[in-house]
Amino acid sequence: MLTIRRLFACLLFLSIFVMAVRETLDPDMWWHLRTGQVILDEGIPRQDIYSFTVPEQRWITHEWLSEVALWTGYQAAGLGGLIVFSAALVSLTFALVYKRSSGRPYLAGFVTLLAALASAPFWGVRPQLFNMVLTACFIFLLEGFKDRRVGRRALWLLPLLTLLWANLHSGYLVGIAVLLVYVAGESLGQLTGRSGDRGLAWPAIRWLGIMTGASFLIAVVNPNGPELWIYPFFTLGSNAMQSYIQEWASPDFHQVIFWPFAILLATGLLSMIASRRAPSWTDGLLFGGTAAAGLLSARHIPLFAIVASPVISRHLLLALYRTRLYPLLASQDKEQSAGRLAVLNWLLLLVALLFAAGWALAKVGGNETAIAARYPVAAVDYLAESGLDGQRGYNNYNWGGYLIWRDIPVYVDGRADVYGDEFLHYYRRTFDLTHLWQQPLDEFDVNYVLIEHHSPLSSLLTASDEWQMAYDDDLASVYTRNDD
Repeated sequence: MLTIRRLFACLLFLSIFVMAVRETLDPDMWWHLRTGQVILDEGIPRQDIYSFTVPEQRWITHEWLSEVALWTGYQAAGLGGLIVFSAALVSLTFALVYKRSSGRPYLAGFVTLLAALASAPFWGVRPQLFNMVLTACFIFLLEGFKDRRVGRRALWLLPLLTLLWANLHSGYLVGIAVLLVYVAGESLGQLTGRSGDRGLAWPAIRWLGIMTGASFLIAVVNPNGPELWIYPFFTLGSNAMQSYIQEWASPDFHQVIFWPFAILLATGLLSMIASRRAPSWTDGLLFGGTAAAGLLSARHIPLFAIVASPVISRHLLLALYRTRLYPLLASQDKEQSAGRLAVLNWLLLLVALLFAAGWALAKVGGNETAIAARYPVAAVDYLAESGLDGQRGYNNYNWGGYLIWRDIPVYVDGRADVYGDEFLHYYRRTFDLTHLWQQPLDEFDVNYVLIEHHSPLSSLLTASDEWQMAYDDDLASVYTRNDD
């Protein structure tokens, strides 16, 4: 029977699915798709194959399996299919979080929804979604192990998931880090006598240590071998990425999109302060470590949302102990049979399903329009018609991936690790109109510039005697060198 609690859970995940259905506007999706095609046709590239500025620069294709999956999905169902697939991955991620959160369905639902809202700015058709769902898988297994719902044999899934993860994305180190936190936290609990009723005994901790070592070692089974062990640290240490890529910077709480993260963080802190039980070492390390990561780089907010939600819900429920809400939130009260309301519940669910389907169809139907409003579709059409597409052009960083999709050689694109900090700073010399701004154009014999309409660079080129406007629309402008 469809009870009110079951209806609540269904509506919760339909809501998350609807939020996750969004147009394919991620700037890196385009080169990921093209790379998936290249891998299936020619094999995994080992050096840059898209730019004329860093030709044959070494390229560690750490997302190769994600790219193959995305290209295969695109061939099977187009961009619309990728929209639905990415929304399904997001829904699966938070379904796993919900299953390991206390106070189901209402309290767990509140925390899960807040976590989803906090991570929502980073959703889209991108390989990072695999990081989210696999992080949730690790938390699901490890929290289940602590609650004695998952046996020791089931933890063999952790190395197998790591093997998959290491070929999908270099973010597999998140899983290793989470395992290390559980080992360290549970060990400290035993040593300090603060393990509590959920604490693991030494034999279980040793088993977790074995799984951690096995997971780390098996990650070497990837096309890049042991190099993938250290590759993520070079990315994390990139000064240019921190400076120029918004999601690598700290969250700006003046922006509304980061308020759910702030609320989730504050809720977690208050719940642990008011909890009737002091947080365990593991809870403290999980919450504090991922919160620090999210505050350092907005890109890590989804990690905090996934890892910290079970901790937050558990202590929030304990903080509400002996209040009037506790029996409802702890599901101690018996839910009355839906009876005559069963039909109404099914009707509400049907309406919600129809709305979700209609929303998804509307997003898929409007996807091309959304792409044309974000990317220089018409300007690139002009490049192809005029023959400029085979020449060297200076382009916006965020448009590089789309140019790769359209088979146009790029000056730069979203593969910041390939270009390196020195080149990215050099590229920005023109974009930011700093000293010797024209040098990056001259050194690489740039014949045209594709830039945003009415950008500072566009205004300067319009006034320059060396450049002339060849194309212009509401989104993009193309400038070519003046023959005179």
